[in-house]
Amino acid sequence: MYTRMKIRCGCASGILCRFLSSAEISTALRPFYFSVHPDLFGKYPEQRSTNENSLQQLSAFIEAQQSRRRMSIPPLSFYIRQRDMPDGNFKLVKIHLNGNDVRETVVKVLNACDISTSYVDKIPTTPPKTEFSKPDFAKAYQQYTDDFEKATRMKRDIEKKKAIDNIVDWIYENSAIARDKYEATHATRDQVQSLIDHLRNTYGIKEVKYDSGWNISHIRGALQSLVSLATQHSKVMGNLEGRTIALGQFTGVSLDGDVFLNIIDVRNEWLSLIKKVSQEDSALTMIPNYEKALSSILRDIHICRRKFMPKVSATQYCNHLRQLITSIGDFYGRGNKFPSVVPDSLSKYEIVVEPEAGPLMVSPTGQFITPSSCPADELIAFITNNLDEATLLLTEYNINKHVERALCKEVKERFHLLDLHKDDSITPGLMISCCQRLLTRSDQLNVKLRGNILYITHYYSVLTEGILCIPWNFK
Repeated sequence: MYTRMKIRCGCASGILCRFLSSAEISTALRPFYFSVHPDLFGKYPEQRSTNENSLQQLSAFIEAQQSRRRMSIPPLSFYIRQRDMPDGNFKLVKIHLNGNDVRETVVKVLNACDISTSYVDKIPTTPPKTEFSKPDFAKAYQQYTDDFEKATRMKRDIEKKKAIDNIVDWIYENSAIARDKYEATHATRDQVQSLIDHLRNTYGIKEVKYDSGWNISHIRGALQSLVSLATQHSKVMGNLEGRTIALGQFTGVSLDGDVFLNIIDVRNEWLSLIKKVSQEDSALTMIPNYEKALSSILRDIHICRRKFMPKVSATQYCNHLRQLITSIGDFYGRGNKFPSVVPDSLSKYEIVVEPEAGPLMVSPTGQFITPSSCPADELIAFITNNLDEATLLLTEYNINKHVERALCKEVKERFHLLDLHKDDSITPGLMISCCQRLLTRSDQLNVKLRGNILYITHYYSVLTEGILCIPWNFK
């Protein structure tokens, strides 16, 4: 694992730092709360307790700093859920906090969790006119606790349903409940579509899309905020004409040219991007040249992207490519080269370049995954030692993806499903196994599944929108 360079901020270095307001603190730490909030660990009491205790100490520490009181606390431990990893896989981080500078504390927390500090970096360092007291921070944190109320109920439902060992019985008990929930959210879905139509018709936006993992009520709230912002700043909305807007997990222009707006960002972040979107576009024109350059120095290996790779902006991706190109160029400059056992051409292989903190691995689909910070000698050695595994997995994937597509179509049609989705972590091989076993139970489940939306994941649950979640390895 390779971690990004930490950002330091402190008055001792001569930089003028001011105390952040409670509103600024809560906004800056929002993505942190969404990663460590205890209600996300309902099935894991040890991790939940650790995060809850650490959050309480962090809250008290920040309040003391705001009140200009000195306070010492032990290193804080937090469990962070790992994206694209099976449920129950956590990263443990320990954060050492001291001093009396709130800004430095917030930056340390974000850096420790590999969360961007760009919001804090943009806050002026001039002293504020008003000091904020302890109750302000407590109120801000309470806001996030309330935000997780629905998530808590869902997690408890997941925990309760986890013990189910007969899919037929579970579907019989829950299919009608799911259809009722789907119908109950009909008005919300209509409102979402109405807001999307308004944005497209009023501002010439080509398309508005969103991650399926977000609650439909959250999507509606985000779209309402976007419509409000557009009404207040209609002149800059011309920058989005003909563009695709995506509500997701980062704010920036994606590698496909879509304008991503992070649902948990404040509207000012959205407005800032919309104003300078053409500047962000310039990075898109540079990507093919960087990818071609990287391919050429790695024996014509194909540079590609994972469907579910961590979201980065085009500008960030250019920086990642440039960083790796420089490292490999230095490697060759020192007289090093590929081992003789490596073929002269690697054109049948694929490599994906991800952020600095990403893994060095061979993906289940046979792609080499590398963080941009990976030393060139380690990357070359890894590719050399894993060519056989990559060949096997790539061949298997090229076969499985066609089988998976055909089986998903058959399952959807056989059970008359409204839709069929899967979690990012479900590989084609796992999905094939799941679909085959579903089809063997068609006589028992055909009528009950009719008119439902099925989501293949690692647990049983009925989501608030009426989606039936089942584990791929159900019994």
